[in-house]
Amino acid sequence: MADEQLKHHIHDVLKDGYFNDIDDLVDISDGPDDSIHVVVVSRKFDGRRMKEKNDLIWSELTQNLSPEQWGLVSLSIGVSPEEIKAT
Repeated sequence: MADEQLKHHIHDVLKDGYFNDIDDLVDISDGPDDSIHVVVVSRKFDGRRMKEKNDLIWSELTQNLSPEQWGLVSLSIGVSPEEIKAT
């Protein structure tokens, strides 16, 4: 199980940073072993390609976390609400 304090810190980094709109959803969960999964749902992803979405998430993580901390993130997914509706 991943460190709870680190999961809260990652959530706060994303919500206090680029994904600070009231409608932006940031979900942090346990990955395998002690890794962490990050899912962000935001209108800021509208019309963006997968690489652009990942770059937005990882830019926040690498600027605000130590390499040891962001190195525990094993999965990051960015999706717009419209993409969820289409599935």
